Amino acid sequence: MPQKNKLDWEEYEAITQYIYGTLGEQYGIKVIGFGRKFKVKGKSNIPHQIDVLTEQFDGERKLLTAIECKYWKKKVNKDVVMKLSKIMEDSGIASGIIVCKAGFTKDTLTFAEHEGIKLVELWEAGENDGDFKRTLEIGTLDIRVNIMVSRANITSIDFGSEVITDEGEIMAMYSAKLHDSYGSELAFLKFINHFSDELESRNELLKTITIDYPLKTKLFLKFQGKEILTEKISITGFFTQTDRSSTRSFRLTDQVWMIMKELFDKRSLTLSSSGLIWNLPAD
Repeated sequence: MPQKNKLDWEEYEAITQYIYGTLGEQYGIKVIGFGRKFKVKGKSNIPHQIDVLTEQFDGERKLLTAIECKYWKKKVNKDVVMKLSKIMEDSGIASGIIVCKAGFTKDTLTFAEHEGIKLVELWEAGENDGDFKRTLEIGTLDIRVNIMVSRANITSIDFGSEVITDEGEIMAMYSAKLHDSYGSELAFLKFINHFSDELESRNELLKTITIDYPLKTKLFLKFQGKEILTEKISITGFFTQTDRSSTRSFRLTDQVWMIMKELFDKRSLTLSSSGLIWNLPAD
């Protein structure tokens, strides 16, 4: 793996759940969900999105821990602590952890300690972390990454007075807006999103599907310098899934990739690009 890694927030969440899943395994802690689609319903009956959720049995009851990941360039403020605290209270979650790469404001440190929420810094090893850049003999490790990409492909949009089939024109509809005779506007993206969600829920691969959207009034579409009368809206397309899974093999030697510092526990860890985690001596 390259020495410098450009991550996004989804990869950052996946790395966080891997670290806590690996560290907690020996203590009976396991990750029960993570990612932007993972939610828990609170006592308020409101679903809350949680980046990573772990559980542990203490012999009598199940204890949950919510982990919030912030892959931000700026320091995390106390509002993040406040939001996580309220979600924990509503969802019956015992513990909370906030993981970020850029650190925390002074108020955040104080407020988190008051709320009993742990703060953790997790960042990619860089030029300022030269002391951590040592090469180790670790053997060979294969990591299989399973990724399945689902997508609704739109082939035509029928407005009654005109049918759009050109790929470029269909893409332009993602930012197009409809309006009525009174000037009220409606983003066409609303129909595209509904069509995509419906095809994903049906999960019928490569089957051509048309969905009609009845209109209560005539609408107009300003498109490519002309105005199209919209007598109806019918979207046609098909659903696909692409397997983008891959396997990575790592050499016998590896370097530190990421560094984790638990601010309240005063513990530092490192993660190699092959997935190995080890403790560093205390400061």
